[in-house]
Amino acid sequence: MPQPLVLSPRECQGKAWHPPRDPSFAQHRALIPLHAGELAKAAAVMPLAAVKEGREWRLVGVCGLAPDHNLFVRQDQWLGHYRPEWFSTFPFEITSVGDKGLVAFDRDSGLLAEEGQAGEEGAEAFFDADGQMTQAVATRVEALKAAYRKQQATHKALQALGSAGVLVPWPEALRSQLGLSIEGLHIVDEKALSELEDEAFLALRRAQALTIAYALNLAIPQTHLLARLARMTPARAEAPEGLDDFFGDDEELSFDFGN
Repeated sequence: MPQPLVLSPRECQGKAWHPPRDPSFAQHRALIPLHAGELAKAAAVMPLAAVKEGREWRLVGVCGLAPDHNLFVRQDQWLGHYRPEWFSTFPFEITSVGDKGLVAFDRDSGLLAEEGQAGEEGAEAFFDADGQMTQAVATRVEALKAAYRKQQATHKALQALGSAGVLVPWPEALRSQLGLSIEGLHIVDEKALSELEDEAFLALRRAQALTIAYALNLAIPQTHLLARLARMTPARAEAPEGLDDFFGDDEELSFDFGN
């Protein structure tokens, strides 16, 4: 697995990248990273889930029924009313090294240019001749810094939910109804949450985990939108029938299928 390219004039000397021009780079990614500051907007348009990566829990928006297909991206456009902040920072990320966070470029993104291509075929340098970040890079780095504390708080809250033992896999009945093949999606066991001892419950409140807990479950009915989007993609497997009965009437939920 390629190591991240740490963003620095020395590490990036002679290297270039291709800034994304549209959301198509996410068309094969069904799980999109989120932070707690996006809960209200994201939960209104997509299902949410907690997923475990190594020892850490992450908050994601579920944008597809299969791991390799994002139903929200069609013809190089994003169909949802809300687009996660991750799109404004990709392919850069903050990587934790000990107690420090380093900005790095995702080598697996497919957006790293060949050596010597800076200025050619839409490729841009990371730094200018004076060692200053170019505008496209600086814009993404500023967005990363602005979201970093929110991401850290989100991770802390999810860890608290995991430690409390209230995170459980999505219901198998729902997975079967959807034809969902993505593994590792979790919501909150409401019964387990309500039966926590007072101190354990207060610990979740102090960790600001309750808002995330409620949002994870409240957003589950948005899986109905995934089925609707799947029906718009004839090349993929047909969306399952019967979801109207599973969720009830949700005609007020809408998407911008225009431009």
